[in-house]
Amino acid sequence: MDSRVSEPQQKILKFIIEYNRLEGCSPTNREIGEAVSMSSTGHVAHHLVALEKKGLITLIHGKSRGIRVNERYLGGLRLVGAIAAGAPLDYFPDTEQESVDLNANIVGHTYALVVRGNSMIEDHITSGDLVVIDPDAVVDNGDIVVATRVDSETDGSAATLKRIYRENGQVRLQPANSEMSPIIVPAVTWDREWKVQGKVIAVHRRCS
Repeated sequence: MDSRVSEPQQKILKFIIEYNRLEGCSPTNREIGEAVSMSSTGHVAHHLVALEKKGLITLIHGKSRGIRVNERYLGGLRLVGAIAAGAPLDYFPDTEQESVDLNANIVGHTYALVVRGNSMIEDHITSGDLVVIDPDAVVDNGDIVVATRVDSETDGSAATLKRIYRENGQVRLQPANSEMSPIIVPAVTWDREWKVQGKVIAVHRRCS
């Protein structure tokens, strides 16, 4: 931590990073105050301005959750949203999230997603973990992938995290949870409605 950053500011910055990791968005000033035992949101705002002047964060004025942690400080791997490890859910890029420090050596188009759900627990991927996705990787049978299905009626898409198997004229998206059933898609339907967005190349979990 930069020696110019005071102890209260270090606590605030640490909480912002941890909150982003768990919730996929930035905390409000009130939530920050409660977390660092600072009763005045004015005092929180003062420290946030100081952190911005020191180049550690960027404040987006007019938004209650408008705090972005500086990419240089975090290391430059984008955290772009959340991925379901259960039933597919709507997948939207997280425009407020800037980056998360996982591995300075990861380059190219890699990005991170927060796992929501427990369909991959037998592969030791649990809810709250961060999975690192390489959209350019070659995908083989048995790889863990982000698969999305386009909804032609809503022009939206649903994404899920599963192991992929192409077999017998169909595609099987296999959960790593013995209590859950796979998603079976006929090959012709897969080609028309589904797409692999990338392959999981790393999993990050904070141990406490």
